[in-house]
Amino acid sequence: MLPRPHLPLQPHSRTVISAGLLVLSVTLMILFGSGRAVVRAGQDSAAPIIEHGPRDSKKIALTFDACPTTKEDEYDAKVVEFLLKEKVPATLFMSGRWVEKNAERAKELAALPQFEIGNHAYWHPHLMEKSDDRVLAEFRRTQAIIKKATGKKPRYFRPPFGEVDERVANLAKKAGLVTIQYDVASGDPDPGLSAKRIIRSVLEEAKGGSILVFHMNRNGVRTAEVLPEIVKQLRAKGYELVTIGDLLKK
Repeated sequence: MLPRPHLPLQPHSRTVISAGLLVLSVTLMILFGSGRAVVRAGQDSAAPIIEHGPRDSKKIALTFDACPTTKEDEYDAKVVEFLLKEKVPATLFMSGRWVEKNAERAKELAALPQFEIGNHAYWHPHLMEKSDDRVLAEFRRTQAIIKKATGKKPRYFRPPFGEVDERVANLAKKAGLVTIQYDVASGDPDPGLSAKRIIRSVLEEAKGGSILVFHMNRNGVRTAEVLPEIVKQLRAKGYELVTIGDLLKK
């Protein structure tokens, strides 16, 4: 029997489906010192799908997706200004299409040492519905675009819509990428969620090793509004805010 898909409480869809109809899925755990990071993979796969870092850590990773939109302005300057002002490290997952449209901004962000740049596919499609060739093309095209614009080659990949299975994770590995999910969805694209509710939900769910997901492409309706209180309270609880790379260091 296949396990039930994992869906977030907030409206940033995240489905982790264990692949392989012919084999039972298993959950592999990678040890980080005395802590653990959740990595879901099948018996025939070595490609991880990382949902969070070590739970005994006092580190939490903030991540921001830059998805392509139909908006003329796809850059939430207030989000970035706050992160810079408060010296908050973060991993920014950029779609290739977003980088093409915002090449100068991508270059500026990648040059800042507190930010880590990740791959968010090109068109932001439902990758689980696409062929192997199309998925690889999404990864490789985005890698090339980001490298050209920023001079940096991403190490991590965030699946569009949070939808990923082992086939997609294996293809990401083939493209030189590690798949990064999250365990706390802010729900910031939902206009029906108040700032108060987003803050309460994130703070209730966040724990040691958590990976939080927000948006920086103006699809996050209240992102800039909620970040100051979330960052303030997480730091007050003794958490260190880090990039994905720092969170997963052994």
